[in-house]
Amino acid sequence: MNILIKNGKIITPEKIIEDRYLIIENHIIKEIAEDFDKTKNYTTINAEGNFISPGFFDTHIHGAGNGVFETADKDLFTEISDLILKNGITTFLPTLLCNETHIKNVVKQINDHPELKEHIAGIYVEGPFVNPEKKGGINPDYIRKPDLDNLKKIIDISEGHLKMMTIAPELEDIDKIIDHLLQNDIIPAFGHSMTDLQTALSKKGVRNITHLFNAMTGISHKSPGLAALPFIDKDIFVEVNGDGVHIDNQIIKMCFEHLNPERIISITDAVISAGLPYGDYFYDTDKKVSSSERGVRYKKNDVLIGSSFMIPDVLRNLKKNTQAKMSELINSVTINPAKMLSVDKDRGSIEKGKRADLVIFDDNFNIKKVISR
Repeated sequence: MNILIKNGKIITPEKIIEDRYLIIENHIIKEIAEDFDKTKNYTTINAEGNFISPGFFDTHIHGAGNGVFETADKDLFTEISDLILKNGITTFLPTLLCNETHIKNVVKQINDHPELKEHIAGIYVEGPFVNPEKKGGINPDYIRKPDLDNLKKIIDISEGHLKMMTIAPELEDIDKIIDHLLQNDIIPAFGHSMTDLQTALSKKGVRNITHLFNAMTGISHKSPGLAALPFIDKDIFVEVNGDGVHIDNQIIKMCFEHLNPERIISITDAVISAGLPYGDYFYDTDKKVSSSERGVRYKKNDVLIGSSFMIPDVLRNLKKNTQAKMSELINSVTINPAKMLSVDKDRGSIEKGKRADLVIFDDNFNIKKVISR
């Protein structure tokens, strides 16, 4: 199908373009043009003055709606994915803790959903080689000391889908883990860690930081920890949870003012209930959780387990609480994660030859239309 989009504000990594046509042929962006070939048959979409963005990425999402990926059956996996896509997220990484049964289930569901192949860029596993002192919401039973044979088993059962793994840089023998991950084209991400800054700086090959400030050593004028790393190493990518719950909004503002804008990746860390109204839900069939403006928490002990936000909600909060330009906000959920995942030749920006994964939304990030394969 050939598509022509008119009357939209086209967001590119550098600027916003108006009074142009966005032309799509065979699901590929052909050009941003002043005019178009009127002899061709196009399906015309009137953006009605709204923004046109590349499809959003969410590289750290455990679930949405009525479930989480790790335990979802085929129908629920479809339901979760459909809700994610409805929110303009056209590329995502199902994220889970390192439980072999759950990894096998997610792999099975991905294999059983070929229609999602274009949207799922791999699996993101938090652990098992993390520091139990900073386990956060990770079940202690899922934490292991670095072991190459264990890693090889995890990679084997992932059947080529494992894309990123969270590790703690201070652990003994972690260098062997980093090397093997890189050899298998798996991104090592620092997180759930008690490391000091110097140890983190000494490790080579790590590409990302898992949910900055959460479950890690912080910033101190005398003994800086992992949270200081992206402020020093400007080349490393860094996940910033923009829901205003996991990180105070003033700290989010600090991140957008002082981190490398080309390396910030806005995430949700979403779980069950994300994308649905606030209320009570059941996680894992028997664990009651409450979704509210305070995030998603276990009813039993009020422990925060994740976010109820989707990417449009995150962008809404970022717009309200930072001074970042629209293009910078959108870059943090499009071209930046695309570069981190090394898929930027194919998607992540509105450029000739790239996939026509697109979102049309208004000034308050309300989704008007999602265009995707």
